[in-house]
Amino acid sequence: MSVTKTMYVKENSFRKLDDPFNSLAKKYVFYVKICDVPDGIPMATNPRDQKLTSGVAQAIQESLESNDGYFHLKNRGIVLSAKSCTYNNQTKEVKIDFADSMLHGNIDGGHTYKIVCEHRDAGLDQYVQFEVMTGVEDIIEKLAEARNTSVQVDEKSMAELQQKFDPIKEGLEGMPFFSRIAFKQNQQAFDEENNKRLKMIDAREIVSIINMFNIDKFNSMTHPIRAYSSKAKMLELYLEDPESYRRYVNIMPDIFDLYDAIEMEFATAFNETGGRYGRKKYSGYKDGKVIGSSKFGLHEIYYKIPDGLIYPTVAAFRSLVILNEQIGKYEWKNGVNPITVWDKCKKNLTNQIMNFASAIGDNPNAVGKDSNIWNLAYMTVLLQQEMN
Repeated sequence: MSVTKTMYVKENSFRKLDDPFNSLAKKYVFYVKICDVPDGIPMATNPRDQKLTSGVAQAIQESLESNDGYFHLKNRGIVLSAKSCTYNNQTKEVKIDFADSMLHGNIDGGHTYKIVCEHRDAGLDQYVQFEVMTGVEDIIEKLAEARNTSVQVDEKSMAELQQKFDPIKEGLEGMPFFSRIAFKQNQQAFDEENNKRLKMIDAREIVSIINMFNIDKFNSMTHPIRAYSSKAKMLELYLEDPESYRRYVNIMPDIFDLYDAIEMEFATAFNETGGRYGRKKYSGYKDGKVIGSSKFGLHEIYYKIPDGLIYPTVAAFRSLVILNEQIGKYEWKNGVNPITVWDKCKKNLTNQIMNFASAIGDNPNAVGKDSNIWNLAYMTVLLQQEMN
């Protein structure tokens, strides 16, 4: 449902910035007085839940209530994605259109926004900064994740300092991508042979993918959708009991080999059913040219597979996991190789996911958050295994 919000902005505080690479993308920056901030801005695009009792929230509230006139400088502000943003020089008003609640809304600064809304009638002489981006729908999930890293990164770094990632290191040490996992803030890896920095993989993503196979927390009815929508929540889940993740050590390498196979073969499998994946605006397809490399195996790829499509697909193979109680470790049912099952059901599985995506507007972000597709994918893999 389309939502429009209007707020008063002094003319000399409104700035429009053109994107240096994308002529369709724009950024608008401006200050708004606390009493003029509207309520009802969509929040579905923000990957975090807002806990107003947290230390971060309390610090924001104290800064605002100090009424020192510096809140707009000390606070990072509120970041929005929108369909359009226009400024009326005569009325001194900014109008922001949120056409799609899954793509447009608050992507960072959710705590600030909620606290500001609670203080609109407090008579404070404070301002808050707004940053509005348009034309960024194709990267909304990555943008939201990147803008919501400060607290998560600190938690990750502290976990590494306390050696809480040791169970994951036990399971993945020796994998080709192991040296590229960033277990702490600003961690880097260098390719000496080619004299270049390697692209790092955030440890929170590793944790999220492993948790998609957590059969203690998730089952055929409850799916790890938060693995896609909130890496912070998956890190919290992991840190509740890191030692319990030693149960995964026997299947961890297979999980990431499976992820790599799905990333490389998803589009081709769909095309073999008569689909045209390359026509999707998010596919990145360029007339059969290599457009990048797979996340873990660094194999050449010709299509981009958004996380909203790949996460439910990978998570579906949780249906093949059982606990070997004698050794206290997870293993695959009947010793099956998950890639073998993927080979048998990939055409059916990708076709179902892509048909579902088309039915809801070809929005991978919406697919990644829809429990129906997680359930459909899970049951497809489960039935394939039962047929064998």
